[in-house]
Amino acid sequence: MIELVFFSIPFLALAFAIFTNLYREHRRYPFALKPNCLLTRKPVVFITGPRSIFYFRKYWNAYPEILAEHGYEVFTLALPWRGQERSQCLQMYLEKQAARGLKYHFICDRYTSEELRNLFEKSSSVASLTILEDQQEVTETAPTPSFFLGLSYRLHGWACRSLPVPAGDLGIQFPSSTEWLLQRMQEKGEQDFLS
Repeated sequence: MIELVFFSIPFLALAFAIFTNLYREHRRYPFALKPNCLLTRKPVVFITGPRSIFYFRKYWNAYPEILAEHGYEVFTLALPWRGQERSQCLQMYLEKQAARGLKYHFICDRYTSEELRNLFEKSSSVASLTILEDQQEVTETAPTPSFFLGLSYRLHGWACRSLPVPAGDLGIQFPSSTEWLLQRMQEKGEQDFLS
């Protein structure tokens, strides 16, 4: 009996990980479109941070969708989950884009910005780098926090040996930095227009 319980724990953890990733991927958040957003001329690229089996799908949750709904051209650059391959992959991507003369507005979390700072500073394809952080907005439409999403992110931190960034920065429970992000992207749009 003890062996059965012992061997079933990895399968239950895997099932929980897959369920929470699928739940986050299909979860919809209510948000109002902000009228008359000044759009960027250069595309916006979200860069994934460290991932694990507990947090690997739809790293940025609703943020890319919200920007796309406002009319921005948005991509997500999925770097390898962990390790040195992350910087090698980003370096290859930046070199290809620089050779083509393309520039992008990159968005990443604090951990990724520190991890890959030297690549961003050296590349001519980086028009700007925005570090997305939770602004702790109080909103009436915020849903009740999900215990399971919080637990899956804590398990992600355990799998990564530490939580790379707070869950709020990624909008796991609710995309609370939407207004701040839209304001930053409008500033980038002004810079694109002036340059």
